[in-house]
Amino acid sequence: MRNCLGLLAAGVSLLQLCSFANAQAPNALEKAIGDAQPCRSLKTKVSSFGISVDVGVDKLDSVKIENLQLSVNGNTAEASARGTLACKTSDEALVEGGFSATAEVRLKVDLTSCKMTDTSIEIVKTGGRFGDIVKGLETEISSALRRSLEKNLAKLCEK
Repeated sequence: MRNCLGLLAAGVSLLQLCSFANAQAPNALEKAIGDAQPCRSLKTKVSSFGISVDVGVDKLDSVKIENLQLSVNGNTAEASARGTLACKTSDEALVEGGFSATAEVRLKVDLTSCKMTDTSIEIVKTGGRFGDIVKGLETEISSALRRSLEKNLAKLCEK
């Protein structure tokens, strides 16, 4: 049970990978998210004048956790979080820009099996040059975050 509680706390911090905006990471949770480099694998295509270019929006700009709530009732733990993540292109990019995404994430975890029983990930606001692309990929981003949460919860249960 103790490992599952730690798992839940870590899982919620990971679910915050989607919960994201402020250049400094002033608290431990925001620092942990920054250390995980959530922007590292983000790439997109930008088309202009008939030319398509791959753009990596792979540099963390900022992380801001607005709120995080955890509750445990028997063998069920629930977590909800809201935050903002901002990513940008590297300084050497041909096409410079970035995005910010504010997300609300909710999950339930069965503490006996350390499995998520319910998840909800919603991108509620986007901004920046590539913000519209992020909004358009909300389903794919939510699925990737869900898989990441499940993977990291499973890792914590192994301990």
